[in-house]
Amino acid sequence: DKTVLVTGGGGSIGSELCRQIAKFSPKRLIILDIYENNAYEIQMELVRHYKDLDLVVEIESIRDAVRMDIIFGKYKPDVVFHAAAHKHVPLMENSSTSAIKNNVFGTLNVLRACDKHGVSRFVLISTDKAVNPTNVMGCSKRICEIYTQALNEKILNDYNNGGMKGEAPTQFVTTRFGNVLGSTGSVIPLF
Repeated sequence: DKTVLVTGGGGSIGSELCRQIAKFSPKRLIILDIYENNAYEIQMELVRHYKDLDLVVEIESIRDAVRMDIIFGKYKPDVVFHAAAHKHVPLMENSSTSAIKNNVFGTLNVLRACDKHGVSRFVLISTDKAVNPTNVMGCSKRICEIYTQALNEKILNDYNNGGMKGEAPTQFVTTRFGNVLGSTGSVIPLF
């Protein structure tokens, strides 16, 4: 009975998160993705399987801070799963600016929107490549992890020291996925 927003909700990992979340009867599920074809596919699948699901699809980029603020203000999500990211290691080596712009600055936009709009829990979907990163993609995700942890510590300290009033602050957490079988960009088929 929570409003849940999934960034990158049309991607291979984000869409599986949406499938799993739908099983728990959320108050509302919001799929946010920049690529309309994948978002449409998971939308149609969920509509077929969960007739009573309050489902919203927003086609937008996490790189647009203004739109993130508007979307979070409109829907007031309780929980955010942040799966939107550029994940292809070789492509991000050649497009490092795009990796940083999307993964780092896009994540900052989502984190700030969560903090501003009182989201209760934010979950960053990171990668095993963020452990002692040796490539641009892994480094960009490690930066996201560090910022997420630092923001969580700052907000928790402010709350515990009386700097914040009211409800408990947003919990910012990170989880790392390895090579997910069947996910876009997995190296398993390559091997």
